[in-house]
Amino acid sequence: MSNPPFLRHAAVTPFPPLPDPSALPGFGDPAAPAGTPPAAGLSGPAVPAVPAGAAGLAHAAGLAEWTFPADPGCVRTARAVVRDTLRTWHLDPVTDLAVLLVSELVTNSLRYAPGPVGLRLRPLGGPDAAGGVRVEVSDPLPVPPLLRTAAPDEEGGRGLLLVASAALRWGTRCGGMGKTVWFELGSAG
Repeated sequence: MSNPPFLRHAAVTPFPPLPDPSALPGFGDPAAPAGTPPAAGLSGPAVPAVPAGAAGLAHAAGLAEWTFPADPGCVRTARAVVRDTLRTWHLDPVTDLAVLLVSELVTNSLRYAPGPVGLRLRPLGGPDAAGGVRVEVSDPLPVPPLLRTAAPDEEGGRGLLLVASAALRWGTRCGGMGKTVWFELGSAG
């Protein structure tokens, strides 16, 4: 079965360490004009401190990113850093939804991938993040996730459908050394 046409694929560098987005071919917004740097014009407020168990980095360009060990406890930590960061960026309207979707994607990474999980948040719409947020979850498994409909009695299989239904846009980038699943949420939720 082929992937749905809304999945986007490009080469990425796996986590850790998290690379500078401008250094990655194909990292930019697929809808942006050619040659547009991925983080052009972004600056932003500070990012909260990194909880224990996560390696984190905040860029001056308003980018926040963390690498978590492949441990079930990292799901809770990922939810906490997303919640704290989005509140710091005054994105309260999308915080709960972003936390839910990150929880689903980090859990998927832990379930299917053998290594660390990367998480990146980038405000959309300039320094005040008025346009919303782009969230990326990466892992070392280069196989794209499969969007499917779960049977009524299945306990899993709904996370990616939830992302596809709730996000303004979403997609994947796959390379020989890993993949990234990303989604965007508007500031109005």
